[in-house]
Amino acid sequence: MAFGRSLRELANKFFGKEQIADNDNRAPKLPDMQFTVTPEQQFRAGEPPVDNSLVEIKHGVPVSDPFRPLEDLDAPATATWVGKQNARFEDYIKGQEEGMKRAEQFMTDALDYDSHGLPSRYGQTYFRTFHKSLAAQSVIEVSDSEEGPWRTLIDPNTLSKDGTVALSGWTPSADGKRVAYLVSAAGSDAQTLHILDVATGADIGDKIENCRFTSILWDKSSHDSFNYTYPLHDGTRRNVVKHHTIGQDAAGDKTVYQVAEHDSFVGVSRLSTAKYEWAWHSIGTDKNSGLSFRPFGSDEEFKQITAPRTYTVNPIAELEDGKILAVTNHDAPRGKLVKLDPHNPAPENWQTVIAQHDVDILDSAMIHKGKLFGFYTHDTADAVRVFTPEGQHLHDMPLPLQSTAGYARIQKDDDFFTMKISGWQTQGDVYRYDIDKNTLDFVRKGPAKYDLADCVVERVHATSKDGTQVPMTIIRHPDTKLDGSAATILYGYGGFNVPLTPGYDSSIMHFVKSGGIYVQANLRGGGEYGEDWYNGGRLNKKQNVFDDFIACAEHLQKNNYTSKERLVINGGSNGGLLTSATMLQRPDLFGAVITEVAVTDMFRFHLATYGAAWKSDYGDPDIKADFNTAARYSPLHNVKPGAKYPKHLIKTADHDDRVVPWHSFKLAATLQAKSSPDNLTLMRVEKDAGHGAGRSIQKYIRDWAETFGFIEKAVGPVDQNAYKAKLEAEHKSGGKIVQFMRKFKPGA
Repeated sequence: MAFGRSLRELANKFFGKEQIADNDNRAPKLPDMQFTVTPEQQFRAGEPPVDNSLVEIKHGVPVSDPFRPLEDLDAPATATWVGKQNARFEDYIKGQEEGMKRAEQFMTDALDYDSHGLPSRYGQTYFRTFHKSLAAQSVIEVSDSEEGPWRTLIDPNTLSKDGTVALSGWTPSADGKRVAYLVSAAGSDAQTLHILDVATGADIGDKIENCRFTSILWDKSSHDSFNYTYPLHDGTRRNVVKHHTIGQDAAGDKTVYQVAEHDSFVGVSRLSTAKYEWAWHSIGTDKNSGLSFRPFGSDEEFKQITAPRTYTVNPIAELEDGKILAVTNHDAPRGKLVKLDPHNPAPENWQTVIAQHDVDILDSAMIHKGKLFGFYTHDTADAVRVFTPEGQHLHDMPLPLQSTAGYARIQKDDDFFTMKISGWQTQGDVYRYDIDKNTLDFVRKGPAKYDLADCVVERVHATSKDGTQVPMTIIRHPDTKLDGSAATILYGYGGFNVPLTPGYDSSIMHFVKSGGIYVQANLRGGGEYGEDWYNGGRLNKKQNVFDDFIACAEHLQKNNYTSKERLVINGGSNGGLLTSATMLQRPDLFGAVITEVAVTDMFRFHLATYGAAWKSDYGDPDIKADFNTAARYSPLHNVKPGAKYPKHLIKTADHDDRVVPWHSFKLAATLQAKSSPDNLTLMRVEKDAGHGAGRSIQKYIRDWAETFGFIEKAVGPVDQNAYKAKLEAEHKSGGKIVQFMRKFKPGA
C-alpha cells in the first residue's frame, strides 16, 4: 500500500470491448505451455536448478514448470544462481560509470534538503514527519506549538546500521499522549507494533509481533487501549480486529470482529460523532467492501448494511435523526452521496444528496463549518467542490489544474485548511484555504532545490484497439527535439482500481533534464475514470490493458516523440506484469524493457503469501474460464521458442513477501533459456529490500543510477546530441549518414 496523502480515497473506470467467450470457436488458441530445458539452455540461463518432470495437467492442458525449484528461495542452488544473475547485470553496466556517476550526483544533490510533513494536532500536541537531508529514513517529531520547536520522538535511523528498518505506520491517541507505531525490516510487509509515551519518549514495553497491513484505532476517550487489525496465521489469509489494553499480554487480546471467508480483510472505524461503530469487510483486493454497524460502545452483533462484492457504502457523517450520509457506487460508477437509514438500508429507501458527476469521480466527502465538501478525481488530479448540507453546489475550491492536495488534520473549529499542493513540476508548496472566502493563499514554497517548472507537461490521448481513448501525461524539456530521437520512458500500471496521479519525482526530473521524455499512461484497470474504466481492464478484459499500453507506444512513435529503438517501457508489481506481457505480444515496439517486482506466473500467483487476494483482477486459475484468459497473457507461459525480444532488465528484491521474487526468477530463467540466444535478459536482485516500501534514500539513489546505466547502455545516451553523434560516428558511409539525418528530421 502507499502512504496516506490526503482526504481522497481513490477512483474507478470506463467501457472496454466484449471478450470472445471461451467456448466460442473464434477464441484464440491457448499457447503451447510444454517446455523441456536442455543442458545448453540451462547453461545459457546461468545454470539454474531444473526439474523437467514438473508437468501438470490444468483443465486438460499440460503445463510445464521446469524452473519451479527456484521457488525454494533459501536453497543454496537458488542463491548461487541469483549471484550469477547479479554478476551478469553488473558486468553489463560496466562502461556506464560516467553516466551512472552523474545520475547519482544529481540525485544526491537534488535530495539534499530538509523536509517535513504538515503538522497535525492531537490533543494539545502537534505531530509531523521530518526528513533530514540524506538520512536513510524519515523521523516523527512533536511540539507543543505548530511553529515548534520540535523534538524527535521516533527515529528509525537508530534501529539499523544500514537504514533498512523503517516506520510502516503510526497513530497517536486522540489526546496525543501515546503513539502506536509499526516497524518493518528490509522492506518486508511483516510488522512489529510498539507503543510509546509521548511525554517521556520511551517505549512502554507492550509489543505485538507478526503484524501485517495493520491499522490502529485508539479508543475514543482513552490512551490506554485500542483496536488493531491482525492476520490469522492459520492458512486462511484473513485478518481479524482485536482489542488491546496496555500492560496486558497481547496473547489474550479479545477479538472484536472477524469473518469466516478465506482471503478476507476486515477493519473497524468510527466518525467523530461516534454514534455508531463501523466494520468493513473486503474479500481480497475487491474494491466493493461490505459494511456493518452497531451502536457505539455496545457489544451487540454487527448488522450488515451491504455485503462484500456488491457495492460500496462509505459513511462520512452521522446525522441527528440517526441517518447517515455515505458515498456509494450503487447505480453510480463515478460515485454519489446519499442519505440512508442504517436500520433500513435498502437502496430504494435512499435519498440522493449529491448526484453522480458527469465526468469526475466522487472519492469521499465531509461536513465542516456548515458546508459539505466533495473530494473528487478530475482527469487523474484532485478537485474539491463545496455544497450546502442539502447538496446545493456553491463553488469549487480553486486548486491548480493537474495537482494533488494533502491536508493537515482538520480540527472541529478550524476556519481554514492547511494544504500541501504538488504536481508534476513542483514537490509541494504549502497553502491555506479560507473556507468562508473560498480563497487559496500561498504560505511557503516547498523545500526541494529543483523543479520542472521550465519543462513542458501535456496531456494527449492514444486510440486503443477497440477505439477507447487512452490518456497519457508527457513531460519533456522544451529543448528536447521531437524528431523521434528522444530516449523515452513509458510507465504504466493498469490494475486494482489504482489511479496514477500527478507527482513530483527526482528520478523523473533527472531523466527529463538529461534530455529524455517521461510518459505516464492511464490505462484501463486503473482507478482514474470510474468503475467502468476499472472493469474494462480486469478479469476477462485484462487484454485491454496491454492493448492500451501498445496504443500509447505506437502514438509516441507515430508523433515523433521517440522511436522503437529509443523507447523504454517500465512498470512494477502489476505494472511488471504489464511490461513483460506487452513485450511478449509486441516485441517490435520497444528498445528496452524494465520489469520490476512483477507478477509473472498467472497459474501460481494465488499460492504465495497473500497472492490469492488478487483474484479480483486476475481471476481464479482453478476455474477453467479464468485459466484460459490468463493463459493468453501469462508472461511465464508465452515466451516463444527462439523469439527475439528487446533488451530486458528484470528487477526484484530478496525480501519481497508481497510479490515473491520467484515470479521474476522463473521469468528471467525462461527468457534466457527459451528465447533467441541473441537476446539480452538481465536480472537485478536487490538485497535487504522488499516490494518498495521502507527503502532507504541511499538505496533509492543507487537503484536509479543503475537503472539509468542500463537505459543508456540499452538504447544509447539520453542526451540527444550525444546520441546522434554516437550514431553518426558508427556510420561510415555518407549514404547511411544521410538516411540517419533524414530519420530524425521532422517532415523528412
